[in-house]
Amino acid sequence: MIPPTRSGVFGRMVLPFALVPPVMIPLAMRDHAAVYRLDPAAANWEWIALLVFVAELVSVTVVAGMLRLTTPADAMRPTRARALAIAARAAAPLWASAVVLAVPSLGALVVAHLLAHAVALRRLYFDIRDELRLGNEIQALHITYMAYSVAAVLWAPIFVMIFVSLSPA
Repeated sequence: MIPPTRSGVFGRMVLPFALVPPVMIPLAMRDHAAVYRLDPAAANWEWIALLVFVAELVSVTVVAGMLRLTTPADAMRPTRARALAIAARAAAPLWASAVVLAVPSLGALVVAHLLAHAVALRRLYFDIRDELRLGNEIQALHITYMAYSVAAVLWAPIFVMIFVSLSPA
């Protein structure tokens, strides 16, 4: 099997799938923004979608870097490309959950997003355990939460900025 390259992972996995949420956001806000209790004219949804896209690319890269940093000294440290592939596979359920924006339901969006987080954490845990060949499940769980928490810390201020910009003055 040919080992993946960073550009290959980015071009085949990250870019195509990371485009799903930025495409769905403006479409959902034009079609059924009232379901989410938002005014479609209240924000420039294309700029918000671009911000989300950039944050997705940055978060995958940061999670990959965190995987390399938190790998124990006695474990097999992943290459940059392998770490990026692990991070992209973990982010894929989150990207896919944006498809539910086509359904005019806030409940469906919340449920799909929470399920996507559960699947992403599970995928990340198993990939870390298998790729790093860790025998200690606690160690794999620790690396999983360390890497995933970095993305959560990155996304928190972005969501705050978006919600503050959408709140009525």
